[in-house]
Amino acid sequence: MNAVEIKEFSTWYGKGEILHNIDLSFRNNSITAVIGPSGCGKTTLLRSINRTAELESGFKSQGDIQVFDNSIYQVKDVSAVRRQVGMVYQTPAVLPLSIRENVLFGPRYYGEKGRSRLDSIVEKQLTRVALWEEVKDRLNRPADKLSGGQKQRLAMARVLAIEPQVLLLDEPCSSLDPASTGLIEELLQKLAAELSIIIVTHNLYQARRIAGETVFLLDGSLVEKGLTSEIFSSPADERTRGFVSGLYG
Repeated sequence: MNAVEIKEFSTWYGKGEILHNIDLSFRNNSITAVIGPSGCGKTTLLRSINRTAELESGFKSQGDIQVFDNSIYQVKDVSAVRRQVGMVYQTPAVLPLSIRENVLFGPRYYGEKGRSRLDSIVEKQLTRVALWEEVKDRLNRPADKLSGGQKQRLAMARVLAIEPQVLLLDEPCSSLDPASTGLIEELLQKLAAELSIIIVTHNLYQARRIAGETVFLLDGSLVEKGLTSEIFSSPADERTRGFVSGLYG
């Protein structure tokens, strides 16, 4: 089953076209890596799926994106789309709140008030991201005191707390050490049993380690999509071969 369907989709910032007539699907319960040179439209693609790209001045789009067969542009409440499609950004981002309140920011926004329910959400989500044992005795301390790797896992817990069906990640490990990267990758592989995960990464080794399928974008166009093993070993397009072999990009 496909979680996300992108149909004849193009985007512009002002007069500059960023994505060119993209037709692409992402399966549920899987990890798909999106690779390509800097500036090829990877982040714009992600941000279009959860309708945060349109927050930028001058952004416009054409075509359609469907999440579980429903067009995101037919949803009147945009926050409902961003709840269904959560996003974790490249820079570990924590709110100027306690660890506990970072996790609860989304649930409180969407109306959750019960104390026992809130406590349960905190423990569940911090456990999911392998952070509970590290922070359970300091939940009320400022989140900005955490390490970079811990902040990124907390950011993931904050997104997971609203129970999205699709998880978007834009270079989530680019600023992390190998140990923290390993924890994030292990977490994503576990979450793939529950979610559709789409990860933009410049780390081709990471794509090979964790992604079932890989998408290659170049100059805003879709060049190739396929099983990760095939994309890296026997790509159909010479441009893909050149990129994964390090000839350019």
